[in-house]
Amino acid sequence: MDTLEILKEFIIEDRGKYAKPFSIKTTLEKDLGITGDDTDEFMDAFFKKFNIHSEDFDTGKYFHSEGFDIFFLSAIIRKFTGAKSLSNPIYDITLGDLVRAIEAGTWIDPKL
Repeated sequence: MDTLEILKEFIIEDRGKYAKPFSIKTTLEKDLGITGDDTDEFMDAFFKKFNIHSEDFDTGKYFHSEGFDIFFLSAIIRKFTGAKSLSNPIYDITLGDLVRAIEAGTWIDPKL
């Protein structure tokens, strides 16, 4: 069984089944809906399950917070004022990023 298949089994075990099929391009936040407080729980379980060195991992670098935050407020203001959209600094982690971390045994910042 390849690494992606093992990862898929972990996700289904941790989060339940999804209607869409998984691929290396599947994103955690947009496609799987893992956001806010769920990210800490999911990533902690991921790092533990696959014995991944995670000290360089910063949740805020990759996931939006739950509820009302500055990005939510700025999106509302832009919508009503017609202002241009700001680029979002959040990088949505893919299953491919997680596969690379599993194979390396350490978190690798996908933005590098």
